[in-house]
This record gives sequence, structure tokens and C-alpha cells, in this order.
Amino acid sequence: MVPVYGATIGLSASQIGLVLASFAAATFAVRFGMRWIVRRYSEHQVLTIALFVAGVAYFMFPFVHTAPALMCLSFTLGLGLGMSQPMVMSLLHTHAPPGRMGEAAGVRMSLVQSMSCAVPLVFGALGATVGLTPVFWSVGLCLTTGGWLTKRAA
Repeated sequence: MVPVYGATIGLSASQIGLVLASFAAATFAVRFGMRWIVRRYSEHQVLTIALFVAGVAYFMFPFVHTAPALMCLSFTLGLGLGMSQPMVMSLLHTHAPPGRMGEAAGVRMSLVQSMSCAVPLVFGALGATVGLTPVFWSVGLCLTTGGWLTKRAA
């Protein structure tokens, strides 16, 4: 969605690349800090924070129209999403029935792969119909709802 949004607001391909690179840099950087983060917070707390950070970042995308601001927002999104994946794997390992971690990881991978096909189709159709703002807000709503549910489950 970010490259389409960047092109819509008139960013050059290089600027869009920098926005995407800031996301990647954040996901890389936050993995180095995970050791210290998990010492201070539980897995559920980290996942809750990550989902809320990512959700708020998605809500804010339609309000940002410059490359530097998008880079900061994309970096913030990368921090949130970069924290969530290790926490999901850790929680999966913790809560999977004994001897069934491989099955649980396989189901997770199947869901991730099916979503990587379904989500672009659904949100692409939604974006073509009503524009990108509702798409960003829908993703933000899904993530913040997930954060709320994770907080309740803790």
C-alpha cells in the first residue's frame, strides 16, 4: 500500500524506496533491542504494544504527505511490526501443546501465507473502490483490535 500511496501523493520512486527502507531498517534495529525489551516486559505486553504502535501508524498514514514524515512513520511501523513476529513465535512456542510445536508453527505459516494472498486482493479491491484512506484505517483498526484482544488475554 505504501508504494501506491507514495505515488498517489507525488513521491518519486527514490523517495518511496527510502520510505520502504526506513521500515526495513526499523524491523532490523528492533530485533537487536528485543533482548532488553523482553527482560522488562512480558510477551503479551510486548505484543500488545507492538500491535497498538503498528495500528496507530497505519491510522496516521493518510495524514502524512511528505517523504521525511513518511519515513518517520514507516520507521515507527517497522518498530511495531518488527517486535510482533518474534513475540508471536515465542507465545506460540509457550502455548503449543507438548510435542506439537511443529504443527502449531505449520498452521501459523499456512495462515500467514494465505493472508499474504488474500489481504492484498481484498484491500486492493477496497482501495480501488473507496480509496486508500479507508484501507489504511481498516488495517489500523484490525491491528489495534488485535492489541486490545491481546491485552485482555494477558
